[in-house]
Amino acid sequence: MKPYRSDLHRRERPPRAHFEATRWPDGACCPFLWPVLRRLSLWAASRWGPGWYHCKDCRKKFTALVGTVCERSHIPLTKWLMAMQLMCASKKGMSAHQLHRMLGVTYKSAWFMAMRIREAMREP
Repeated sequence: MKPYRSDLHRRERPPRAHFEATRWPDGACCPFLWPVLRRLSLWAASRWGPGWYHCKDCRKKFTALVGTVCERSHIPLTKWLMAMQLMCASKKGMSAHQLHRMLGVTYKSAWFMAMRIREAMREP
């Protein structure tokens, strides 16, 4: 079976920019001070690479992935977004083995992604 390909690789903007626009529609805000201050003065920390921000108030650096299921993962963001799309669109649920086959990742990575996505979808 060929790995699943979404329209994510054909978008005009990269997956990181898509994720940032979805998470922060009004602009980036610090995830460490977010409940207290919604809009902060930020530096775009270009010396660390694209997508990194630096908060002037708490002096911490962060990306859009901080505080999400994708945080501290070495799996590419395109794979995460495709896994989320597959699991949400699946009518009867999706096993980690099926994710492993469809995304072309190892079973261990697929199980890790499936468990994190299921935990995020769980009702509070």
